[in-house]
Amino acid sequence: MYNPLIKFIGIIVVGLTLIKCSSGGIGGDFLEPPVFRDSLHAFNFYVDNYPENKEPLFYRSKFFIRNGNVAGANNDIRKALELDSTDLRFRNTYASIQLSMLNLEEVKYHYEYTLAQEPHNIDALMGMAKLYALLSNFPMAQHRYLDTVISINPYYADAYFLRGIIYRTEYELSGNPESLRRSLSNFQTTVEQNPEYYGAYIEMGVVFDNLDSTIALDYYNSALEISPKSTEALYNKGMYFQKRGYVDSALSQYHKILTIDSSFTNAYYNQGYIHLIMTGVLDSARFYFEESIKREPDHYRAYNNLGLTYEKLGEKETAIKNYKKAIDIYPDFKLAKENLNALQ
Repeated sequence: MYNPLIKFIGIIVVGLTLIKCSSGGIGGDFLEPPVFRDSLHAFNFYVDNYPENKEPLFYRSKFFIRNGNVAGANNDIRKALELDSTDLRFRNTYASIQLSMLNLEEVKYHYEYTLAQEPHNIDALMGMAKLYALLSNFPMAQHRYLDTVISINPYYADAYFLRGIIYRTEYELSGNPESLRRSLSNFQTTVEQNPEYYGAYIEMGVVFDNLDSTIALDYYNSALEISPKSTEALYNKGMYFQKRGYVDSALSQYHKILTIDSSFTNAYYNQGYIHLIMTGVLDSARFYFEESIKREPDHYRAYNNLGLTYEKLGEKETAIKNYKKAIDIYPDFKLAKENLNALQ
């Protein structure tokens, strides 16, 4: 089952990666480096030449975040805090990194420090909302923090998005249709405030996909208009078509994914499944399951389906070998055990 709680980590990471430096570069009387603006060479130049200045460390930490180097970002922002522990930008950035690493005590301490100085600091309020959402304390996340953010800035899209995630999670846990309605309402408000809000389109697509509504495709396509190379949106479209038996359309989406990211294991696996179950083209099924295993050697489901493929090809011993491999990886895999017992 799709678990929207994963989005709590996702939006933390997305929020971090969207932090950008101003086009004017780092503040202060600095010399122009050989390569300027958003490059590691430029930020290294500033950090090396101005070791007592906090700004280069702060901006390089953001650069590291945008490029997926969380450890580097964490190291730089710690040093910046050592130089100036009162700068709330540093506190918030550090707390955000700790939140992505699930160091929740640190998160709480630093956001509370910020809010003691600036009770209306939106970054800290949002950070605390994410923290309490991760702890499944949804009333605290909603009423103490998100409501405060919206009262300060009623156009703040991130607050509505997180509200939507919370209501969607409540729906998954309770099945309450009112929670689902509120979730969709908040996602819709998110894109009204920010029409480029990719995540909200994905979330609405998933909701309508699960409701078996063709509207899901509209939302996935809207996400792709914003991010044409989104393997997530393409995969969701592929699954939409696959679940409804539109074989060619599903395969087309998986092919597109592999032109963007040739390591995307499930794009291979799903094509193998389609050829095994839906088209009966067993040579293709075997190829794609083997490609899945090359990229994910512990993919026990791929081994099981490879076993099924070999069984259909009449190669009993090879089928048994693959069923046993699936069970070695996952000893409680009931389906592989049933398949193996049927052949022995």
